[in-house]
Amino acid sequence: MEPFFIEYRDPMFGIILLFTFVFIIAFVNYWWGVFKSKEEKQSIEQFIKRFEITTDEDGYKKLLEDFAVPTESLGLLAHSYTKSGDFEKAIGVYLLALKRVKNREEKQYILTELGTTYFKAGFLRRASEVFLEALRLYPRNKTALKYLTVSYEKLKEFDRSLEALDALEEMGADVEAQKAYVKAKGILADKSLTNEVKLAALRELKEKFALAQRMVFEFWLKYDLPIDWEEVGTFEVMKIVDLLWYLDPYLVRPEAVTAPLARAVFKARGYAITSDACEVFELEVLGKLQEAGYKNAGLSFSYFCDACKQTFPVHFYRCPSCHALGSVNIEPIITKERLETHLPF
Repeated sequence: MEPFFIEYRDPMFGIILLFTFVFIIAFVNYWWGVFKSKEEKQSIEQFIKRFEITTDEDGYKKLLEDFAVPTESLGLLAHSYTKSGDFEKAIGVYLLALKRVKNREEKQYILTELGTTYFKAGFLRRASEVFLEALRLYPRNKTALKYLTVSYEKLKEFDRSLEALDALEEMGADVEAQKAYVKAKGILADKSLTNEVKLAALRELKEKFALAQRMVFEFWLKYDLPIDWEEVGTFEVMKIVDLLWYLDPYLVRPEAVTAPLARAVFKARGYAITSDACEVFELEVLGKLQEAGYKNAGLSFSYFCDACKQTFPVHFYRCPSCHALGSVNIEPIITKERLETHLPF
């Protein structure tokens, strides 16, 4: 065979041979594309069947099908339903749009929006399945990966959440704090670990995730462990100011409290403790009122997200709206106390 190609010097033969190879490669590539497209279409159809729900209020879907509404319009309509909180209709419209689209990019976009809608509606398992389908079409879908990490985190599947975070890290995202937080939640959820092991692991995570300080303090309170006031002196006290304010009096040892801001909190509560001038206006005002003998003022707290600028009535580690991690700011608010509930030492 080798001498045949070496001795045969006719250039036309070489050209014919080249075009033959090109034709074979193009032919195989074309039919492979047809096969993959058919396989993908069947996969999407099976996927839709798994999620499609028929109800008595499905008349709007038949109307949209009969009038052949363009896919772009369906996407806008579904988005408006999501914004208004009508998740069931939004999901139905997204599934209808998914039946029509043929372009792979459009499919992964609709799947991502569908997964986001399931996530907002609270169907975390379905959301994770939809995001995985979107990632199957386009593995570098950052939005799907971000929501997938949070979905697994809320489902307490921390190992899977870490795997998704690893994928985000490979794409250049800074996920060090998120990985530390997910690991911390996994440690706290592990019933086989002792309190001492859990506490030690939380302390190790403080360098990577600032709010781990608060997690340590909450751990002491949850398991009725003695508070290490010397360690509290190393904390960023404004991250736990609400916990200090509502702390049961019997847990406070004024002589052991060294952090200036913590002392200002307890002085504002009316405890027999001295403190220097405080940079937090609300605490300074309440401290002065206590010195003047006025006992009917107190504090309430609101929790502000630095990322989306929304305010919430309870503390969060991950924002309930934009899902940013560690974006909470605690804002003290001076209020009028109806009853004197906190007695000084």
